[in-house]
Amino acid sequence: MRAQAAGGVSAATIARWSGSPSAVWDSTALRLLDFYFPLLPEVRLATPARAARVMALLHVAVYDALLATWDAKYTYRRTSPAGTDPRVRALIDVQSVPSYPSEHAAAAEAAAAVLADLFPAEDTLLFHAMAREAGEARIAAGAAYPGDVSAGAAIGRAVAARVIARAHADGAMQPWTGAVPTGLGLWQPTPNKYVRVPFDALAGSWRTWVIVSGDAYRPPPPPAPGSPGFQRDLAELRSLSTSRTVAQINLARYWATDAPSVIWEKYLQSEIVARRMGPVRAARAQALASVAMYDAFVACWDAKFYYWVARPVTADTIIRTVFPTPPFPSYPSGHSTISSAAGEVFAELFPDSAAAYRQRGVDASLSRVYAAVHYRFDVDAGDSLGVRVGQAVVAHARADGAR
Repeated sequence: MRAQAAGGVSAATIARWSGSPSAVWDSTALRLLDFYFPLLPEVRLATPARAARVMALLHVAVYDALLATWDAKYTYRRTSPAGTDPRVRALIDVQSVPSYPSEHAAAAEAAAAVLADLFPAEDTLLFHAMAREAGEARIAAGAAYPGDVSAGAAIGRAVAARVIARAHADGAMQPWTGAVPTGLGLWQPTPNKYVRVPFDALAGSWRTWVIVSGDAYRPPPPPAPGSPGFQRDLAELRSLSTSRTVAQINLARYWATDAPSVIWEKYLQSEIVARRMGPVRAARAQALASVAMYDAFVACWDAKFYYWVARPVTADTIIRTVFPTPPFPSYPSGHSTISSAAGEVFAELFPDSAAAYRQRGVDASLSRVYAAVHYRFDVDAGDSLGVRVGQAVVAHARADGAR
């Protein structure tokens, strides 16, 4: 039999909801993206840009819900049941944070509603059952009164409604009705599936969070086909096709196992646990990183579908890639853009690890050259673009009042 606590809630359930209010929801979203990523291109819920959008919407909702909750907590300063009545035994560390409203209930209701909207094909009742479980676990643990939970839940639902309204108006639901342009050096479907409709051709026009718009930092034109710069970078890829090292192949494959933003989200999960970050600071870090990567994708996709640059395998069919080329234009590199943006935000959040995270951004860029799915000029432009987006988000963070 499973150990039971008050109200029939299991000890395992209480333990599950004893940590950061955002932790379970973050992991749930990442599991969903990991599930849908291998289903590309047929099911497009986890394209690179859409994966970043999911995490930005989720993390902004949770962060805003916690900010509203903390405002109320330190207005009313209600002591938890276990801290008020010696007959109530605390089954978790309730610390000294006021119990009203419940932060876990607020985050849970916000996250459940947002995920249900983003993944309507899933069992959305499960998300709402998880939200109820979060509140019941806090009551059973002696950390919250039922009124704390209901008040927190109301905050979460109100925040979610605003985030969902924004999501419905951000442009991501608009279908692309354009046509692939034709001409020298322009994108064509690539082996092995020759996907004819590129991923998220309108993503460059989606609504951004921090930068003014997707075209705010649009990079200059890439080298023209046949120019010395183009030929130099194409020759590098021809050489790599027959001379890659094992280390280069491994790096290329590592950065292709997930949407790039998902890899960075998992780095952030590890930092939050290792540094024992408090609930609000953890949620802020997640919101800043996710927003930076989403805005970087919008900026990158603006340029991709402005220039429509052909991939290396189209420019020279003797080039051999490590894995099939993704189905969208080449310039600039998405991995480079979002990883450079993430590296800047991580450097701000974790200055003692700044050099390491910026190096991971470099590795992400190099991985695409080693794989021969990008030219060197793609990753150089992506690096510069991502740094500008990341610095804009860092400037926003420095002005948000957090100390």
